Amino acid sequence: MARVDISEVLRWASSISVLVPLFIYLARSKGASRRVHIIGALLFVSAACDLIGFILYREHQSTVILFNAYYAILFLLLTWFYYEILFIKDRRVMLWIGLAIYLQSYVLITFFVQSFFEYQTLMWVITAIIMIIYGIAYFIYSLSSLPTSSVFSYTFVWINSGVLIYFCMNLFLFILGNHVLTKLDSEMSLLIWSFHNVNNIIKNILFAVGIYFYRKKVIAF
Repeated sequence: MARVDISEVLRWASSISVLVPLFIYLARSKGASRRVHIIGALLFVSAACDLIGFILYREHQSTVILFNAYYAILFLLLTWFYYEILFIKDRRVMLWIGLAIYLQSYVLITFFVQSFFEYQTLMWVITAIIMIIYGIAYFIYSLSSLPTSSVFSYTFVWINSGVLIYFCMNLFLFILGNHVLTKLDSEMSLLIWSFHNVNNIIKNILFAVGIYFYRKKVIAF
């Protein structure tokens, strides 16, 4: 009897899971707000990167540039998303501070620590910390702005939960990312990275639920 490779199963499940929120988005995209379209764009980017990553993996090619590009695009799209749903008036100062920290860190790390041609795990950590701060800020904002009896029927509460869980659960993995991805043998590396894949599946499920709840004529905080 063939041995089941759990890490391989989770890798496939993680890649396929993005199709669930993507299909729901496509079904509800007509007339959707810009906020929803930003998440839709993120889903398209995730699906494309998963496909390219699969091809590179099969061809035994490096995924360094793909990983770095994905997390840079992820940061920019989520920053735009939070700009739309949370940072209004004086709250936008927090966003600009986060963006300035990210861009400054990106330049310094790329030129002096980890180039774009190696896994920029330090940037992943910085991205995670900034997104956790944004996610907590929106969580507090939603609790003070939405009726508690119906808070979980709002699209962006679910999406924010997906973002917050994904980055909180993966923060420690990102901190160890360079060691996991470059120092360990491929089998152990895939096994440990399976933790990320589980978190990615959870994120995509929460995104799917959030987009499913989207209503065009309801205020979606």
